[in-house]
Amino acid sequence: MTPMHHAALLAASVSTTAALLGAGSPAAAAPAASPPDSTLVLAVVPATQSTHPPRITILECAPDGGTHPEAAAACSDLRAVDGNLAAFNDNGGICTKEYQPVIAIAVGTWQGEPVHYRETFSNHCIMLNATGDVFDF
Repeated sequence: MTPMHHAALLAASVSTTAALLGAGSPAAAAPAASPPDSTLVLAVVPATQSTHPPRITILECAPDGGTHPEAAAACSDLRAVDGNLAAFNDNGGICTKEYQPVIAIAVGTWQGEPVHYRETFSNHCIMLNATGDVFDF
């Protein structure tokens, strides 16, 4: 399969997983006073032929958790931009100029509002500079 085919399949899987996460049962419904749901399925996918496999994690905010290894830092970064991943500013860190593109994907909800984010970066370091701790897993 081509790398773009892998990315398309992964994006579909991430969307399906996010939809299932958001479809809780009535018994699991939160009390009305709870903050709106902020759960994202995050993926980092090589955009070209690569020996690196796609990576997926779940980030939950309020309370911070999920399977993301740096959930508190990632949620803090998202709170700073009110969940708008496109609003992140590049932190200006130093990266090599190697071309190993990666696709960053986020699907889910931020404070009850749907989130659909997909961006291609020229390498992993540039992605981290542009997205903070959100895709650092």
